[in-house]
Amino acid sequence: MMKGNNRVYLLAGLILLLFLIILFFLVFMQPECSEGVWNNCNFKRPAEEWSAAARSFGGENAVIDLVVVQAHENNLAYLPFPFQKKGYIYSFNQTTDKVEPYLNRFDEDGLKVILSIQPSGADTVDLIDIVLSRYGHHKSVIGVNVDLEWKLTGNPNHASNEERDIWLKKIQSYNPKYKLFLTYFKDYTYFPDDTKDVIILFDGERDTQERILKKYGELASHFTSVGIYTGYPSNTPPTASYDSIMDAAPNTRYILHIVNI
Repeated sequence: MMKGNNRVYLLAGLILLLFLIILFFLVFMQPECSEGVWNNCNFKRPAEEWSAAARSFGGENAVIDLVVVQAHENNLAYLPFPFQKKGYIYSFNQTTDKVEPYLNRFDEDGLKVILSIQPSGADTVDLIDIVLSRYGHHKSVIGVNVDLEWKLTGNPNHASNEERDIWLKKIQSYNPKYKLFLTYFKDYTYFPDDTKDVIILFDGERDTQERILKKYGELASHFTSVGIYTGYPSNTPPTASYDSIMDAAPNTRYILHIVNI
């Protein structure tokens, strides 16, 4: 009788151990999802307010997608720091760097920062060089995002495999750990094929969350790592919940909120 009880206890112990192992992998071994905010080249509010907003969503794992090259009219790409005009690239101000104080604060607060580029008519490689040669020393920077909505060179609004490789090689020449992010609100045919260190971001708006998340899920099925922007006032409702996003695309690694600061 005692031997029978021992076998029962042993079996129960093995089942409990198996359960704990599975639970550990589910909780601790899943790739993390970083939440934070999108800043569209807005330097009117103090850096600490943007930092606080990002941490309100992401805590110690917070991320800020900071636009440091903004598309302007006439196919121009605007830089919020001193730069002598070159082709389509220009700056209003030749004395003040608006970006540097923000990155200093984000470094101090332990945030992750994606440096976003809206290329317009400028060459994307040139912009990557300009941005990373100036800000690549910041420990908060994790990579560069190319917003395909504002890419007018080559095949507009598309990124080919060749462009992907050129951009990623240039970015990782500054830091091999950097990632290439690509943003657009269309389907997978506008993006290059999936590869290591490339994250696809979806910024669909002007629709219901049900339809947006359906499109997002379809896009995400073609890639290893993806992310989404949520909180656009034109959406119904404006913001998708964390659970609904993860249900649509379990491979979501970034959730970027549109906020008013």
